[in-house]
Amino acid sequence: MTKKQQSKQGANNKLSEFPLPTRLELKDTDYPLGLLAKGFKPTILNRLTLVISNNDFLIHFNKSEVVQQYDLLAIIPRSTQSVLSLLKSSFRWDILSLTPELIVGGVRWSRKLYLECVEKNVHFELTYGPTITNTEDRRRIISLSHMYHAVGKSKNIFFSGGATSPIELRSPGDVANLAFIFGMNENHGKEAVRGKCLAVYCAALGRKMGPYRVRVEKCISAELSHDIDDGDDTAMSIDTKTD
Repeated sequence: MTKKQQSKQGANNKLSEFPLPTRLELKDTDYPLGLLAKGFKPTILNRLTLVISNNDFLIHFNKSEVVQQYDLLAIIPRSTQSVLSLLKSSFRWDILSLTPELIVGGVRWSRKLYLECVEKNVHFELTYGPTITNTEDRRRIISLSHMYHAVGKSKNIFFSGGATSPIELRSPGDVANLAFIFGMNENHGKEAVRGKCLAVYCAALGRKMGPYRVRVEKCISAELSHDIDDGDDTAMSIDTKTD
């Protein structure tokens, strides 16, 4: 086997390093009867979380068909430089998360860096699960949340579980009340468990859709069509391009 064939085979092996998303088939008894009575079924989203040190992974990421099957894309950066390099590239993601051990000595946040992420429709994840089980993790996550408030006024922040067992899960109302210890007000807390979670999903849909064009036409009604000559142009179209 030549070196060229070996390198090509190695590249193909790299593409398979992304795991396939988990597909769950729910029965009617697996979710509340209230949803079933209304004809609704829960939608389960698949999330891919990447721990990033640099942007060397992009060549394999862009060629992989597996990552396109995920609904949400999250990154865990190890340094400030890794975030800056991704912002300068064409790579787009939905969620920026930090594990408790990477909070200290990891990304050094500034107002410019934070707002640049917000402009890219990036949302910041705060997990409450580790704050329940470990005192040191609780201190670090609270410190991170206050940093987010200092540099970015807690914009684009949402709460997630990060739980390793069912006993660590809490109701949405209890989670929203954590906003007070996270340096946020009551409205921020409610949005962090409701509105911002929906915004993450909408941002993910826009990222997967990519740039698109919209054509808007104003059409005449059927009653007025016989009063208009064939030479008159009454249709109006507008083409817009959105990133």
